[in-house]
Amino acid sequence: PWGQVISSAVSSVGFPHTASRINVALSGTAIQSSTYPNEGQADYAIDGDSGPQWNHYSCTSTNYQVERWWRLELPSVYRVSEIEVTNRFDRRHYFSDVEILIGNSLANNGNDNPRCAIINDDPRCLTQTVRCWGMEGRFINFYRSSDVTVPLQLCEVKVYGGRNPVHHYMIIKRGWVPIYIDQKIFMH
Repeated sequence: PWGQVISSAVSSVGFPHTASRINVALSGTAIQSSTYPNEGQADYAIDGDSGPQWNHYSCTSTNYQVERWWRLELPSVYRVSEIEVTNRFDRRHYFSDVEILIGNSLANNGNDNPRCAIINDDPRCLTQTVRCWGMEGRFINFYRSSDVTVPLQLCEVKVYGGRNPVHHYMIIKRGWVPIYIDQKIFMH
C-alpha cells in the first residue's frame, strides 16, 4: 500500500523521497465542499496553528453532508513524503474512514486522484503522520464518502515534500520527439 500511518514522533530519516522538513502546505490554498456557517473556514487547517480546540478558530468544518471533502492546492507539483493531520479533540468520532488522495486531477473535485491512505481517529494521539512515499501531485484531498451526515473537520494539515524534480524538454530530430525525463528517454 502507498500510505502507511506512523506515529507523529517517528523521524523521516532513511526512507525514499525524504524532503526538507518545511511545511509546504503553508504556501498552498484550501477549499472544501461546504463551510459550517460563519466558522470552520478551509484555510484554518493550513494556518500554522495546530490547536485542536474549535473555539480558537483553528479547525475547519464542512456542513453536515454526505461525500464531504477538503482540498489543498499546492503552488506546483510536489512529491509528497509525509502528511501530518491534527484532529479536533472534542469531536474525534467525526474523523473516520477519511481518504487522503494526491494527484493533479480536479475530476470529481479531486476525489478521483490516487489514494495515499485511509485514516481514522487514533485514541492515542490527536496528530497522525502518514507516509506517502513520494506520491506526486498538486492537489491533496481529504475525502469522506460515507452516507453518514457528519462534517469533515481538520485542525491542521502539514505536508512535507519537495517540488517534483522531473524536467521536461524536447529535442526534435527526424520527425521523432525524444522526451527526456530524469535522464531517461521516451520516444513520442
